[in-house]
Amino acid sequence: MDNRIIFRGMLTELKTAADERDGILTQAEVREILKSMPLEEEHFQLIYEYLAEQNIRVVESREEGQETETGVRQSLTFYLEELERLAPVDDAEEMRLIDRARAGDGEAKERLIGIYLPLICSMAEEYGEETMSGEDLIQEGNLGLLLAVDSLGEFESAAACRAWMINMARKAMEDAIKSGQDGQKMDAGLLSRINHLNEAVHNLERDLGRKVSAEEVSAYLEMPLEEIEDLLRVAGDQIEAG
Repeated sequence: MDNRIIFRGMLTELKTAADERDGILTQAEVREILKSMPLEEEHFQLIYEYLAEQNIRVVESREEGQETETGVRQSLTFYLEELERLAPVDDAEEMRLIDRARAGDGEAKERLIGIYLPLICSMAEEYGEETMSGEDLIQEGNLGLLLAVDSLGEFESAAACRAWMINMARKAMEDAIKSGQDGQKMDAGLLSRINHLNEAVHNLERDLGRKVSAEEVSAYLEMPLEEIEDLLRVAGDQIEAG
């Protein structure tokens, strides 16, 4: 039971480590974090697959990870250069496009999206990459822009439409950043609670010389039984009555 709780906590530790390394871990780093667990090679392959599902890439060396990151940055640079080649429009043409988009003109909507993409890239640069990569922020901003363009018919003026598109793109980015920050805090808090529970179970079983029940742990920690059971489910294990 203890090993399962510890292993679950270590998976959370892997995710935290990956967040600090731009979503990339080396095989050596994974093995170092899990070194206290009795794992065979096939177990590590399953762990790598699990991490991939969490958008965490496992590479053989840090050099390989740096090459991947460089490739992403080069792709983003190329994307920005392509945007700069788009023909600029003046305010009058932009207002005409907005009016057409409000009326449901699909071609005008696509043109508006192209016009606002450089602005979204500039917005992404404002936030830096402390919590999300630049390309992920741009993607979130683009999604917000798409939603905004599809709802322009709700507004009576072109100026209001312009403000709506900008605000929706920025809000999408900020929501994504907040969601990522909340997820990191939740992972760290959950890991702390699981470790606290594991320590309590270990101490209580040592003192009593037998397996303990969830009710006993609840009384020992002065925590609601429901909360104890929820933590045990998250940890992938349950305490059997002695």
